Amino acid sequence: MRWIPGVLVRMQRDPLRFFGELADQHGDIVRLPLGVRDFYLVNDPELIQDVLVNNSHQFEKFPRVPRSKGLFGNGLLTSEGDFHLRQRRLAQPAFHRERIQAYAELMVIAARDLRDSWRPGQEVDVSGSMNRLALEVISKALFSSNTSRDAAEIGRCLEHVLAALNRLVMPMGSLLVSIPTPANLRYRRAMRRLDAIVFEMIRARRSLSASQDDLLGMLMGEMDERQLRDEVMTLFVAGHETTANAMTWTWHLLARNPDAERCLREELCHVLGGRLPQAEDCGRLPVTEAVVAESIRLLPPVWILGRKALADYRFGDLRAPRGSVLLVCMHTLHRRPSVFSDPERFDLGRWTAAAKQSRHRYAYLPFGAGSRLCIGERFAWMEQILVLATIAQKWRLRPIEGRAVEPLPMLTLRPSPGLRMTAQPGVS
Repeated sequence: MRWIPGVLVRMQRDPLRFFGELADQHGDIVRLPLGVRDFYLVNDPELIQDVLVNNSHQFEKFPRVPRSKGLFGNGLLTSEGDFHLRQRRLAQPAFHRERIQAYAELMVIAARDLRDSWRPGQEVDVSGSMNRLALEVISKALFSSNTSRDAAEIGRCLEHVLAALNRLVMPMGSLLVSIPTPANLRYRRAMRRLDAIVFEMIRARRSLSASQDDLLGMLMGEMDERQLRDEVMTLFVAGHETTANAMTWTWHLLARNPDAERCLREELCHVLGGRLPQAEDCGRLPVTEAVVAESIRLLPPVWILGRKALADYRFGDLRAPRGSVLLVCMHTLHRRPSVFSDPERFDLGRWTAAAKQSRHRYAYLPFGAGSRLCIGERFAWMEQILVLATIAQKWRLRPIEGRAVEPLPMLTLRPSPGLRMTAQPGVS
C-alpha cells in the first residue's frame, strides 16, 4: 500500500486516468488520503470478492445519497440491510429468465422501428437514440407504459439531475445542492418533472386490468405510494441510463475495430439470414455477445463503486479502520494487464468459454457483485444483444471526422459531448 499526495485535485481533474496510473504504479491496493477518512483503491479480485460477497454485511454503500429527497429516495439503489433485501425480493420475479425472454419482442420491435427510421448518409444522434430506445423498452416491459412522447424531456431532465447528484455525493454535497444557483434550480425543476412522469405512470398502471402482471403490478400491493415511487424511479432511471450508455459505447468501439465488426456481420448473416432476432437467438450469437462484453469491459457505464467499513476490516496486508472506504474502479480493474493481456486492445477472444473460465470471477464487474448485483443484469444483456443484432444487420455506424468523443465520469460513464455518427447501409 502507498500514501499518495494531492489526491483530491488529481481525482477531480481526470479520475479515469488518475486511478489507472495509481494501479499501474502502486499495485492492487493503494491508500488515498482524502480529508479525515482513509480511502483505498482496490484492484485485487480476491479482495473485491471478500468485500462485495463474502463479507458484504461488514460494509455499506458509499457515498450515501440522501434518501429523504432526491432522485432515488429509499429505492433499491440507496436502501441498505434487511429493507434492501426485502425490496429486492419483491422485484426479483420480474427479472426471472422466463419473464425476461417475454420482453424480447418489445426490444426487437423498438430497435427495428429505430433502424427503419434512418436513411443512408444520415447523421445519427447515437447517444440520444439509444437513450430513447432504452426508455421505451424499460417503460413498456416493466411498467406497461409508453414514455416515447416524453423521451426528449426525460433526457434533458436527467442531464440536470445527474450533474446535481455528482455534487450531492461530494463533501458537504447537501449544502452545495441547497444553494439556489442556476444549476440547482434546473435540478429542482427537473426533479419535479421526473416525479410527475413517474407518478403518472403509477396512476396509469392502476387504471389497467388487474391481470396485468408487470413489475409495477407486483409492487403496488406491497408498498405505499412514496416507496413505490422510489422503486419505480430507481429502476426506470438507473436501468435505462446504464443500458443506453452501454449501447452507445458499443457503437463507438465497434466502428473503430473493423475486424470485430466483420466478425459480427458474418455471424448475423449466418445465424439470422436477414430475419429479426428472437430471445432464443441470444445463445446462438456468441460474437454479438462478445462485442457487448468487450465494449463494457473497456467503457463500463457503472465505472466505480465504493463500500464503507462498518467496523475495522482486515484482509491480507490490508488494515482498514472503521469508516474507511474501499473503492473499486471498474474502468481500472478491467484494464489490469495481469488479468487482460494487452488490455487496451478490443479483443473478442477474451470471451470464449475457456478464456472466461481462466479468469478470476471478480476481475470483470460491469454489473457489480454480491447482494447488490444489478437486479436487471439479464435484462440488460438480452437487450444489448438483441438491439445490436437488429440494427447491425441493416446499418454500419461510422465516426464523423473531427468530432472527438471522450468518456465523462459522472455517476455513469457518459460520452461527451454525446455521440453522433453517420449511418451507412450494411449487408443483411
